[in-house]
This record gives sequence, structure tokens and C-alpha cells, in this order.
Amino acid sequence: MDLLVDVPKPGRSGTTNNGNTARHSFRDPTLSVSITGIDKKLICRCSIILQALSSGYRVNVTAFDNYAKETGKLFVSLYTWYYMPASVHKVLIHGSAIVSAALLPISQLLEEAQEARNKDIKKFREHYTIKLSRESTNLDLMQRLMLMSDPVISLLRKLPKKSRGSLPSAVLALLEAPPPLSGASASTSATVINPSDSEYSSCTESE
Repeated sequence: MDLLVDVPKPGRSGTTNNGNTARHSFRDPTLSVSITGIDKKLICRCSIILQALSSGYRVNVTAFDNYAKETGKLFVSLYTWYYMPASVHKVLIHGSAIVSAALLPISQLLEEAQEARNKDIKKFREHYTIKLSRESTNLDLMQRLMLMSDPVISLLRKLPKKSRGSLPSAVLALLEAPPPLSGASASTSATVINPSDSEYSSCTESE
């Protein structure tokens, strides 16, 4: 896979275990199974859950709750000798409660947007703040960030084009169908695909 796993980064910035590492490992479940020895069905189900949570769309709470708890039962039945990690337990057992309590789609409440501003914060603090005191420095920094996040100013900037692939049908089954467009026929409105149509895009339940 050409990945560095659990390797400390220089400068005390954590390890190489990040989102990119996870995405690469889930992208090829067969290779992940050959490396880790983890059941392929469990890897695929975890991949589907993570894709649904990070899709940017509203999650169907009932469908997600059933699917996540089935995945949790599969985990326990396969690996009775290993305690389920707290982060995995939170997603599989309590994920539906967190999703239902969120006012926005859960993927819009992630830390990615905050982490993406780290370089800007470093630049603004170095070049655009008064260094008289911590209070004045932080005040200038917050004012600069508020200026950059102003809706009027933000709309003047061209958004970068992102190429996003289509979601597998198993992921769509965990999402809410968007409301049909006004004037659109019933045949053109989006529908949620049944989970039994295609359980996984790149792996099957029998494997």
C-alpha cells in the first residue's frame, strides 16, 4: 500500500495514523485482509459506515442504527478475545443517538474544517498580529479569522473544484433521500437504495 503506519511525525505533530491512511487501507479491502488478518466482511461494513458519516448528507438514523449494531455484533462474535475500542464502540453503539441529536449532517461537524485553518492561523499570527501581549495577539488573530469567514467575503472567492466519486449503494441505503425538486417528476427524484441490492461496492458478504 506504500503507507507508513503508526510512525511518529517530526516536530511532535502526532503519528502517520490519519484520515488518508485510513482511506487508503479501506480502498483495497482484500489487501487489508492479507496484511491485518481481520475479517473482510467487518472491514467492508466499517468502510460503509465511515463513508456514510463523512458523505456530507443526512444519515437515516433508523437504518444506520440497525446497520451499526449488526456490525457491532459481528465484531463481538468474531473477536471475543479483544475488547472493542472505545472509539469503535461510540460509533457502532451510540452513533445513531449522536447523529439524531445533531442539527446539521454529522460530517459537517467534523474537525477537518478547523484543522484546515491551522496553516492560516500560523501565518496570521506571525504576520498580521500585534505582539504586545497574548491578549492583543489573540484579539487580532480572532478578528482576522472572523474577517476571512465573513459570508460576503467568502462568496467572492472561487471554490476549488473537487472530484468526488459516486457513493456505493450500501452507503446510500444509510442516507436520507433528499426532497424532490419542485416540478420534478417522481421518476427523477432521488431514492434510497435497499441495502440488499448491493451490500458492498468492492467486496461481498460471502468473502
